Amino acid sequence: MPICRHCGSTYPREFFIHGVGPKAQVCVRCGVEMGLVAKEEAPVLFEKETSSARFSAVARRYSIFLYLPFLWILWGSTLSDVEPWGLFFLLLLILLTLVAPVLFIYRGGQHSGDMARLTPAYDRPKGH
Repeated sequence: MPICRHCGSTYPREFFIHGVGPKAQVCVRCGVEMGLVAKEEAPVLFEKETSSARFSAVARRYSIFLYLPFLWILWGSTLSDVEPWGLFFLLLLILLTLVAPVLFIYRGGQHSGDMARLTPAYDRPKGH
């Protein structure tokens, strides 16, 4: 994948300005910020609402893998010594740990659909 020569970020080819000279290897965001293209000429540029919605979709997809280690640490440091609740919480954690990858794979199609819905329509220019 190409790298923007201004910000150094790596994007797929459709996130770059089509052109030569000062527009070569410049991502859409840097191109709009530097005045190389107008905002209307950059259909791939995400608005703030779209960026927030895409970030929220990604956060929802991967959040379980952030919560699981935290819950295991919580159980190990605090709840493992509590008589009836420590065992119940341990069983719940084991079940959640086993179910999390299955749900992650199962919901992959929904995540792909959400990301496709939140991606603007874009026709790749000739030569890209």
